[in-house]
Amino acid sequence: MTERKKEILKTIINEYIVTAQPVGSRTLARKYDFGVSSATIRNEMSDLEIAGYLEQPHKSAGRVPSDKGYRFYVDYLMEMRGLSETEAQTIKKNYDTKETEIQELMNHTSNLLSDLTNYTSLALSPELKESTFRNLKLVQITDKKILIVLVTDTGVIKDKIIELPETLSKKDLNEVERILNDRLSGMSLYEIDEELLSNIASQLAARISIAQQNIDLLKQELVSNKLSPFGKVYLGGTTYILDQPEFSDLTKVKNMLSMLEHKQIVRDILDEGDKSELEIIIGSENDYEDIKDCSIVVATYKLNGRPVGKLGVLGPTRMQYSKVAGRVKYIADLLSELLTEE
Repeated sequence: MTERKKEILKTIINEYIVTAQPVGSRTLARKYDFGVSSATIRNEMSDLEIAGYLEQPHKSAGRVPSDKGYRFYVDYLMEMRGLSETEAQTIKKNYDTKETEIQELMNHTSNLLSDLTNYTSLALSPELKESTFRNLKLVQITDKKILIVLVTDTGVIKDKIIELPETLSKKDLNEVERILNDRLSGMSLYEIDEELLSNIASQLAARISIAQQNIDLLKQELVSNKLSPFGKVYLGGTTYILDQPEFSDLTKVKNMLSMLEHKQIVRDILDEGDKSELEIIIGSENDYEDIKDCSIVVATYKLNGRPVGKLGVLGPTRMQYSKVAGRVKYIADLLSELLTEE
């Protein structure tokens, strides 16, 4: 593509993002200095349309970007806009006043991201499958009833009250807790398998007087926690969808919002690509029909350099890509810092 065509395509996309109206050659000639006539601009636009970068919604109208045009823009023409120093400091201070519990942190992050971009935000809390066992607390409530609290390095806490088949003394319960923490601390949850737990169970049976039924139940609870690997889904700013002229069709909006209620679908949307620093999925590149008119900007956040979750925003293909990409990336990096500090 020639430099002039690139400049015209970039200008059309930037203009369309702001106005939501098809862009004509006369508008470009009047508002921008390309150093050529309106007729030349019209010919260049025609070439871009033939190549699939532009579309003409109506015979007499100007052109609008196609998904292919947006993809070229994002890959080669877009200049990512970062936050100003003042904006960045304001956001950091806002985080400083928040709870450090992971649920509160993710809820705050999703709401903040939607407000910063004016689009709907999507986020996944750290996934258990990406987590490392930090410690386990066994709290005795009655002779048979205990509270299990599993804490991971990503801040994820899984707790559950269970009733043991047989009574267990507080002294023996403390020994069970000590042995489990000694054997499991620092291990990936995916490394904690049936074979390992059976080995630990044999060690427990040799050290203390504990009923086999109690051992079997504890094994089951640890495995069930390990096999619940998915992070929790957080949504923010779903009403921002209604602000976009592309979504004036209430049936379309209803279908989209209904789809977002399915947590597994949201996980799939965020996991469509790999775990690169930043991904932009445009229009027809999406797998789901109800968001074929949308784009998604997704970033991966990390713990000690290890990818543990994703966050992003969903909006129309006529999205302010440069602004959104900068904000999504900044929030992902900030969340990585906060988790690592923990």
